[in-house]
Amino acid sequence: MRIAWPAPIPARAALPFAAAVVALALAPLVLDVYTLNLFTLAFLMISGALAWNWMGGYVGQVSFGHAALFGVGGFVAARLLLATPLPAPITWIAGGLAAGVFALGAHPTLRLRGPYFSIATIGVGEAARLVFTYWEGFTGGASGLSLPIVDGGKEALYFWGLALAVLVVFASWALRRSTLGLQLLAIKADVDAASDVGVSATFYQDLVFFLSGSVVGVTGGLYASYFSFIEPNDMFGFDRSISFVLMCVIGGIGTVLGPVLGAVVFVLLRQFLLASYPQLYLGLYGVLLIVIILFEPLGLTGLYLRLWRRLGGRGRLGPPPEPLAASTARPTAAAAGGEEGR
Repeated sequence: MRIAWPAPIPARAALPFAAAVVALALAPLVLDVYTLNLFTLAFLMISGALAWNWMGGYVGQVSFGHAALFGVGGFVAARLLLATPLPAPITWIAGGLAAGVFALGAHPTLRLRGPYFSIATIGVGEAARLVFTYWEGFTGGASGLSLPIVDGGKEALYFWGLALAVLVVFASWALRRSTLGLQLLAIKADVDAASDVGVSATFYQDLVFFLSGSVVGVTGGLYASYFSFIEPNDMFGFDRSISFVLMCVIGGIGTVLGPVLGAVVFVLLRQFLLASYPQLYLGLYGVLLIVIILFEPLGLTGLYLRLWRRLGGRGRLGPPPEPLAASTARPTAAAAGGEEGR
């Protein structure tokens, strides 16, 4: 199989993105500690949401079990930090690889489609939560694990989080614009038709599940180091899985920048709900999820594109951002098969 690399990023998308990255890199000079914490958490959630989007948005397999991958990555990284002299970034990568392998262990669930796959991933996530909660020798059980402070403190972790988010945004764009992304969207549109034209649904779903799990695992490891304490109910909780889904739904499932916007909104919304309605926030998440699915399936991205069309498109607002516009295209299985066969 010949992989076609994506074209260079258009200047109208690359320049604003680069400017935003530079501004965020300089932000610690003026941010207070609380805001710095929110930004770091937003970077981690951006990375996790984009990685979830590779499965839920590109392949069409909506997972409610990604908390298991987040937790595995976090606890493997934590144990390596406590038991070895390895630097923190190496432990995060190791945690990510462990999470990717764990994702491959859920391979049988990929035989299912639609709500059946989603229900199966709920079972996998809850089983993982129970196993790791009672595995006190590894996770510390309900008492959790306390971790050493990473060199450089939270400011250093801010930059690690920013770097991870930038890499995952670029990876999402490259994946979406590559031949592999075309094949994933063909599987999403019609798995049988994609198989008929030579796209191996089993191989590509396993590959993306591994990549998605690895990135979520790295995010979990960085999260563990940032808070210096983790426990199974936080890392493996069902609300963690719901958060990945909700971030993508808010921003726009299947888009490139939608999960970024959704993660930022989610972090701010979560802080408000936890402070104001700590007993009701999960129920409010559910209501928000239903409302967005019913009235604007593409979330904030859909609202922007609708506004762009209503105000005359290029005439007043200019062209839509390249990552958003490209992500709304629906390639056919035949096109994917044709690309692979060249």
